[in-house]
Amino acid sequence: MKKLFLAIALTTAAAFPVSAEMKHEHSMPMSKMDDMKHQMDTLEEKIDGFDVSFDIMTHKDYQKMMTAMKMDFMKPSTGTTHHIAVSIRKDNKKIEDAAVNMKVISPDGKEETCILTYNPDMMSQYVGHFNMPKKGKYQALVLFKIGEEKHQGGVYYEVK
Repeated sequence: MKKLFLAIALTTAAAFPVSAEMKHEHSMPMSKMDDMKHQMDTLEEKIDGFDVSFDIMTHKDYQKMMTAMKMDFMKPSTGTTHHIAVSIRKDNKKIEDAAVNMKVISPDGKEETCILTYNPDMMSQYVGHFNMPKKGKYQALVLFKIGEEKHQGGVYYEVK
């Protein structure tokens, strides 16, 4: 069933538009956010009434952030450069029981997919690692399933 869900996600996700960058606030102290503002890019998208945010950063910046917050960090997957964390909320309530798939499309059209893992720490995010080594605009597409309902959308992210 998971393979079928992923196949559907990957074949349909590219057909959905992505939004422009927007600012997103986290539930951590502003002093910590100030330290990280140049290390993490947060993009936000409204998908079917859900507020979905994408926190994108290099592995190095992710590890620095987690160390600053005195939290354990996930070991990077081999051959990847970036950590992507997705938060899903509806009516300001965290969604903690979704199945979340992500596809990242590189500037040259190469596609990489990952089933995101739910991380129930204080951030309550779905996370994965992706290889984004080249400069240029990447597309991050997400498909999440809550119960029997599927929702999809995405954002563009530029590696500089």
